[in-house]
Formats: sequence, C-alpha cells, structure tokens
Amino acid sequence: MQDTLEVATQPIDLHQVAWNPSVHDEAMLDFCKKNGIQLQAWSPLGGSKGSVLREPAIAKAAKAHGVSAAQVTLRWSLQRGVAVVVGTANGDHTKGDIELFGFELSDDEMKEISAIQGPTVVHI
Repeated sequence: MQDTLEVATQPIDLHQVAWNPSVHDEAMLDFCKKNGIQLQAWSPLGGSKGSVLREPAIAKAAKAHGVSAAQVTLRWSLQRGVAVVVGTANGDHTKGDIELFGFELSDDEMKEISAIQGPTVVHI
C-alpha cells in the first residue's frame, strides 16, 4: 500500500480489504489510520459460510448484549474504526444493522474478538 500511496496522483481516501474477526490485518489498519485512509471491510461477516458468527467470543458478547452474532461482528469492526457495508433484502436484518449503534462492546470483549484469527492475509 505504501508503494501505491507514493505513486498515486490523487489522494487515496478508502481502502477495501477482507476484514472480519477471523481475517484482519492489524498492520494495514494502522497504516490506513496513520495516512488518513478509511479502511472498509470486505466480507465483514466472514463470507457465506459465516463460521466467524459461531465463534465462542462472539456468541458470549451477543448473549451479554442481547443482540445477534452478526451485530457483534459488525460492531467490532465499527469500534475498530473500520467502515462496513452490508446489504440485505430481509427487513429483520436491516433493523438489526440499524441497531448497531444501540450497544458498545467492552474493552475485554474487543480484545477477545480481536484474538480470533484465521489464516494470514497476503496483500499483493
């Protein structure tokens, strides 16, 4: 990303990468924050298999806040400063997405969820 930033003729405002509790690149998040670039989550819920939604730390936080695992997962990204874009034709899911701002994850919950990590992501 540094190479791209050095040769860019226009400011880079947004960088979209795979980002969810199972796949997140902390160095990329730090780089974007330092350079005023908004990081945006691609696949914020972990893809069609949704295995991240079954992680014990996420289930525990969902139960504590009375929300869904998807809401916890999206809220985790938002609290990290990562933008999320979701789409649904399901009205209940839309309502849940709007309610992301009705609760906040504790520091301990954030740490537990951040500790979930799948395979290393390689940026080309």
